[in-house]
This record gives sequence, structure tokens and C-alpha cells, in this order.
Amino acid sequence: MRLLITAEILSVLAFTGFAAVALWGGSQEAMPTIDVAALATGSAEEQWMGIFVQQSHTGYAMSRQTPAGDGLIFQQQSYMKINAMGSVQTLITAGTALVDGAGQLKSFDFVISGPFPVSGRGEVQPRNLHLQISQGGTSRTLDIPIQEPPVIGATMGLMIRGRTMTPGMEFEAPFFDPTTMSNSRMIVRVEAPAVLPNGDVAWWLSTEIAGFRTRRLVDERGNTLREESALLSTRRMTREEAIAVPDADPPDLVALASVPFDGPLPDPRGAMHLQVQVHGVEAARFKQEPPLQSVSGDRLTVDIPFLAEIAPLPLAGGAAGDPDTAATDALPADHPEIVAKAREVVGDAATRMEAARRLNDFVFDYVKKVPNIGIPNGLDVLRRREGDCNEHTALYVSLARAVGIPARIAVGLVYSERLGRAFYYHAWPEIRLREPDGWLPVDPTFGQFPADATHLKIVNGDLDRQVEVMGMMGMIQLTVVESR
Repeated sequence: MRLLITAEILSVLAFTGFAAVALWGGSQEAMPTIDVAALATGSAEEQWMGIFVQQSHTGYAMSRQTPAGDGLIFQQQSYMKINAMGSVQTLITAGTALVDGAGQLKSFDFVISGPFPVSGRGEVQPRNLHLQISQGGTSRTLDIPIQEPPVIGATMGLMIRGRTMTPGMEFEAPFFDPTTMSNSRMIVRVEAPAVLPNGDVAWWLSTEIAGFRTRRLVDERGNTLREESALLSTRRMTREEAIAVPDADPPDLVALASVPFDGPLPDPRGAMHLQVQVHGVEAARFKQEPPLQSVSGDRLTVDIPFLAEIAPLPLAGGAAGDPDTAATDALPADHPEIVAKAREVVGDAATRMEAARRLNDFVFDYVKKVPNIGIPNGLDVLRRREGDCNEHTALYVSLARAVGIPARIAVGLVYSERLGRAFYYHAWPEIRLREPDGWLPVDPTFGQFPADATHLKIVNGDLDRQVEVMGMMGMIQLTVVESR
């Protein structure tokens, strides 16, 4: 249930700096490491930020920029203590990026720590962002089409340095987020001026990327003094102040992100029909996929089909080229270990439904329920045998696709009493049991086949889509109209 918490944290750190470890460049076939020390031609400019959850100091982020020829080297590192469902963990990122004088990305690589670490390297080529990603013991190459070189969070100051600010002013640039491997647009809006204690003028800016918004205070040189998002904030501090993180446990981020509701919900785990009234955001921001999930006005209705009404399909899955049976970086359905385990679990199952049920039972029993902060990978989950909703879902979808069952990740809200009576952000798999689009939600985290009707879907997809949900955090409220 901390899925979106991970995305929130990583995106804030991506805004603050850049999760990377060493500069490199070169051809697609061989990308030798660049000697950062040799590139540096001027003095370094260093900034430290404290990271806060509410008023609790939970970590720090450091960014350093150094002139390098006609560009700049940005180095970043961050440390944060995270409390997710009572489990306090540490998340560390570090890195470097090479940008040109306008702040546009040229080359980089990055690492994100945690139980499921991920690292990668990339360079900007003409109309292409070339990446090599290592995760779960495997390495993959990605090519993301781009129209122009993107900027990163650390270089936003270069975009606004020297501009004459006026309230209502707006500008944007292509943006690359290494935490989701996605390319989108950064939209910056000037809100209002602020006078600092020393008499200098600073500006409040709102920044939006893929629906995720932060608000930051910047000085006239473009340096960030403060940044705020739905759950986290950062403040400019001295190094000594920033690294003085108290020993006390920070607030529980999953509890802070919970969604309150009114109305009766007598049997949530057994509900096959649920209708809620959505407040705070437009109900249309939830997925419209009738008959499974329908949106009408401010009402959201979920109807889980009865399994007896679904005609059995043979196990052999989707058509060639079906994206819902394809391997991805987080879902390595073609890895020999994943394929072997999937075939072992499915055994002699003759139908898609029976095979899917066996996989659901296996993942529920196999994966220890442990909150994790990080970016999961199906192969890592198979090897480590622990995690929460994100890990259960990554392993299940990887295994299902390995035997040809069309499967995908759903992200949204689910009812739980684990931290108090509320809805929480959650991930679960969906499998296609009827062609061409008969999807059924299942939940190996809860051991449900099918999942109950309290699963309210917002988006489908990996982290590049899941980040869209963060724009709704802290805004949604629900009223249960009917449950049965």
C-alpha cells in the first residue's frame, strides 16, 4: 500500500537533484565512464536541503554544480528515513549528470538503493534518449524518443536565472524523470513574490510534471530555498543542520496518505458491488472501464464479475505482440527463472482462469508481507520472497505473462483497516479472461481471486503512469453510497 509513497518520495528527490552515480558517455555499444575530476574547470557550488514529513526532519539532499567546459556537472546525493506501515527504512540516492549551458541533459547515470536497487546510465542522442538499466540481476537497453534534450530537476534554476519574474508568468521544458524512466513536460508557473529576512526578493513557483505538483520558493539566482509537495517538503539548510536527522521514527507516510470516507461498508472483503461518491477531485479522473468500473457524474461504481459467468479460455494466451504479455524492465517475464517458476506453479492447468488462480495462491503464500521502499522488479521479488503490494503485483504479472496470460498492473485505492478505517493507495494485478478486453482484478497481496469491489482503479501501468496518481494525493474524499 506504499506504492505511490515510493513514487512521491523519488519524484521529490528527482525534483531536488538527480539520482545518479557517475558521469559517462560514448556510443550505444560501449559507454566509458567520464573522469568527473578531469572535466571540472571551476569551483563547486554546493547546496544542502533538509527533508521533512510534516514538521519531522527525516533526511537530507545535497546538490553540487561545477563548471565543466561549456556546461555543468551536477552531483547529487540524498538520505531519507521512511516510515511505511510501522517499518522504518532508509532510502539513499546518489549521482551525477552532465548538462550544457542551458541546463539540457547530455549524459548521466544513477542508482537508487533499497531492497530492490536499480541503476542505469544514459545519454542524449539526436531525437533519442538511450538508456541502459540494471535491475533484478538483469540489464536492458531502452530508447525513448525525444524532440529535444530534456532538463532535470536540478537544473530548473538555470531555466529561471536571469528572467524577470511577474505573477502569472508560465514557461515549460521537456523533462526526464529517472525514477520512472519517462519523458514528459515540466510546467513552471510564477505565483507571487516573497521578501526574505535579509530583504532580498524571492519567488514562489508551482511546478507540474505528469500531474504531480510541487511548490517551491526560489531566490533571484534560481536557487531553491524551500519545496513542498503533498507529503514531503525540503528546506535550505547548512550542511550541519541538514545531516542532523533525529533518531526518532518519522510519521507514517502510508497513514498520512490515507483517503477518508463516510457511509457504511459492512463487508469490504466480500463486496462484489460498490458505489461511491467522489469529492475533492473529478470522478472522471478514475478509470472508465465498464462494466468493471463505471463513472457517471460524481459517482464511481465497481462491479466484480462472478467467475461462473466467465467462459473458460485455453491457457495459451494473447496474440503475438500483445503488450500485456510482453517483458519489461520491472516485469522480466522472459527471464529463465521467471519462466521456469511460472510453468512449475501452473503445472497441468488447462484453462487461463485455473492457471491464474494457481499463480495468485502461489504469490500470496510465497511472498512475505513486508513493507518496502524502492522500485520492485519481478525477478528480485522471486529471489527475495518479501514485499508489499507492489512486489506481489510485480511478481504476479511477471509470472502470468511468462505463461502467456495477458496481465497488467492496476493502481488506485483499496479499503483497509490495517492503519485505521480508510482507503489507501494500492497496486494489484488484472488478468484478461475474456477477449478482447474482459479484465478481472485479482489481489495476491490479500489472497483474493477475484479482488473485492473496494479496489478503485485510477490508472493502469508501471511507474511512468503511476506517478499521475500523485497529483490526487491529499485531495480525494469518498462517501459510500451502496455496498453489497
